Formats: sequence, C-alpha cells, structure tokens
Amino acid sequence: MCACRGTLPGKGKELLKVNKGKKPLALPEAGAKQLRPELLIAGVLIALSVKLYYVGYTYKGKYYSLKGTSLMEGRTICGGKVVLPPNFAITAILIAGIVIALSGVLTRVLTVEKGMLIALVASIAALICNIYFASSIAGAINKAKGVRVTAGSILALAVTAAVLLWLLIALYKLKVLSALDFMAVPGMLYFIINNYIPMVGIAIAFKKIDYSVGILQSPWVGFSNFRQLFATSTGSFFDSDAWLITKNTFAYNIVFIILGTVVGIIVGICLADIGRKFLQKFFQTSILLPQLISYVIVAYIVFAFFSNDAGLVNHILGEEKAINFYAAPKYWPFILTFIYIWKQVGYNAIIFLSSIVGIDRSIYEAAKVDGATKWNQIRYITLPLLKPTVITLFMLSVGRIMYSDFGLFYQVPLDSGALYSVTQTIDTYVYRCLMTLNNIAVSSAASTYQAIIGFILVLIVNSIVRRVDKSNALF
Repeated sequence: MCACRGTLPGKGKELLKVNKGKKPLALPEAGAKQLRPELLIAGVLIALSVKLYYVGYTYKGKYYSLKGTSLMEGRTICGGKVVLPPNFAITAILIAGIVIALSGVLTRVLTVEKGMLIALVASIAALICNIYFASSIAGAINKAKGVRVTAGSILALAVTAAVLLWLLIALYKLKVLSALDFMAVPGMLYFIINNYIPMVGIAIAFKKIDYSVGILQSPWVGFSNFRQLFATSTGSFFDSDAWLITKNTFAYNIVFIILGTVVGIIVGICLADIGRKFLQKFFQTSILLPQLISYVIVAYIVFAFFSNDAGLVNHILGEEKAINFYAAPKYWPFILTFIYIWKQVGYNAIIFLSSIVGIDRSIYEAAKVDGATKWNQIRYITLPLLKPTVITLFMLSVGRIMYSDFGLFYQVPLDSGALYSVTQTIDTYVYRCLMTLNNIAVSSAASTYQAIIGFILVLIVNSIVRRVDKSNALF
C-alpha cells in the first residue's frame, strides 16, 4: 500500500505537466464532450453584428447608413422615395449566429463532432446569406448612389469565413470529414444555391404580387392563383389549362421514355456488335452529334422541311397538295416525337452500350457453344443483364416526367398559336404566363403544381419498383 501511495503523486505531477503544456483550444479525441468557447464567441460576434451599420449609400448629396436591425424591420429610405422591405438575409445571419453560439455549448451536451456539424451548417447558411445580401442590396436601393456594405456585413462575413475554415480543418482532423467530402462540396453548394434556396419562391404562388412593396410584403390570396389555373369556361376540368398542359406533358414524356429506351437498347446492341473499333467510334460520334445541336438550329432545319412556301415536303407534294404544317396540329405529335428520338438516341445508346460492354464475354461464348442464336443471346443474356440500367434510367426519367424540353415545344413549332393544343406543356405555359401575360403568381402556381405532381409520381413509381425488385429502388 505504501509503495502504491508513493507512485501516485509522481504520476499525478507528470499528468499535470502534460495538461499544462496543452493549448486550451486543442481538439479533444473523437466522441468527447467539451465546451468550445471559440464557437460561442464567434456566434455572439455574428449575432451582435446586426447592431452595426450594414449598408451605406448617398442620396441627393447626403450620406445615409442603415443598421442590420433596421434592415430586418424594413425602412422607407432616401427621403421617403424608396421602400426597403424587411431583409430575410439579415434575419438568417442573426439566427445563424445564435445557432453557432449554441453549438459551442452543445459540444458539451452532445459530442464535439455533433456540435461542430451543427455550427458548420449554420456558418454555411450565414456565409451564403451574407453574400446574397451584398449582391442584392444595390438593386434594392436603386435610386441611391455609392451603395456599399459596411462594418456589420464585413464583420459577419469575416467571422463566418474564419469559423467555417476552422470547422472544416477541425472536422477533418477528427476524421468526421474526408477528402471525398471536400470534393463533394462544390456539387452540394450548387444544389443548395440553384435548387433548394429558390424553393422559397413557392410563396409567390399564394400571393398577389405588388411590385411596389415587394414579394415578401405582397398580400396572401390563398389558392386564388391555382383556381385561375384550373378555371374552365364550361365547368369541366377537361377544358381547363391545367388539364391541357398536364395531358400534353405527361403523354409526350411517356412516349419519349418508352421509345427512347427501346431505340436506345436496339442501337446500343448494334454498336456493341460492330467488330472494328474505327467503325464503332465513327458511328458513336455520328449518332451523338444531334445531341450537341441547339434547338434553335433544329427549328430552322424543321422549318426547311415543313415551311409553307419553300419547304421540302410541300415541294415534293406539289402546290395542290401542300399542307400548312404550322397551322395543322395533328401532324406535330409525330414530328416532335421523331425529333426528340433523333436527338436523344445517341446519348441513350451510349449509356446502354457501356452496360453491354461490361457484360462478361465468356457468357456469350458459352451460349454460342450451346447453340444459342444471336436473338437468344440478346433475349436471355443481354436484356436481363440490362435490367438494372433500364430501371435506373426509367426512375430518373419519371423524376422529370412532368417537365418538358422547352426548346422542343417552344422553338421548334416557332411558338405558333394554332399548335398550342398539342405543343402547350407546363414549361411553355409557365414561360408564356411570365413573359406574355406578366402574371408571375399564376406562373409560380403552375410550377408548384408541376413539382408536386412530379414528386408524387416519383414516390408511386419507386414504391412499385421496390415491391418488384427492392435492390433497384432509389430509396
């Protein structure tokens, strides 16, 4: 016992010496719980930055400046000439600062890794909102001169950037993030900025837009814009704009998916059977060229075939049998389908070709030895092994089944009003509502309707695939 008592004090001194040499902000081991004061301080600084001046500008020779709190509330500025609505970006920066400060405490309650991940998300949101504010404020104060961001925005931006950099390095050292995660960051940022942040615009579908007060201050009108979308003159849903654009979009995409898959498989199998590499590369390049041609060029090519006066088809038919194609809707479902297949067949064929090339050739050799014909090899070997690729492509196509190729349905028919019954899809309807009728609310309602229906269809198709073959389902 005495020997033990004699050794413990010595070891305790050594431990004290080791701990004394450590930096107070050094990273703990993975899974540890420890208060992170640097996150707490950074979060408080970001939150307090809204008390400082965020923007300065000159109006009629006088210099004005606005604090972040003023921008959060909304102000009439420049002598009452310009109305500045509440800026959600400043509010988001304040919330992000509070979250970062709380994450410094959550590292003690949860784990350091979880607290840092929460702070990472908040710092990314604060950085994006600050950049958005800096890029958009000049447009908001459009009658002023010399508009610039000032101390508050600069402080929040600098602190957020420093926190974000420190968190990334710390999480990498804790092995929470890897090099592959950093490689995925640009793609994630693209989806967040381009796909998720604009989802806030869904609110436009439920508002009556008043440009004098801005989108956020415009009055709510509930489902009024949707009622206009589904409005009919006869009282039947089948006479509404919603039915026409839904029918055209859905029907065309079903045909495109079926024919595109079948033709792509056939062409892919044919390309795989070309023995010479030179010929295979030549044909691959040739069928892929239409994919690279702009729809503007395609529209002129189609016009050269079907124009009333100098079109090749009318020239062959003769003057007596000439057809005014741009006023005859019955021909365009076939024309548009042919053009789509012509443009997409190369892309689809190369995808199926890559899957066919990956099939073990010894399977085909064994089938030949057993006397299998070429058709039997395709039927019992190629097609079954292409099943996962076909299902994946089908699922991806269904995800966009309520979307149409704008160039195909707008530019190729030359926006002919006589063809709207067969060329009006959701995308062209949204464009015409926005650009021709200047009705941003109904246009947004149509886009929201499009997204909801597409989401429901993805869930339905995925549930069906999961019941048939769970391994090929997306989720």
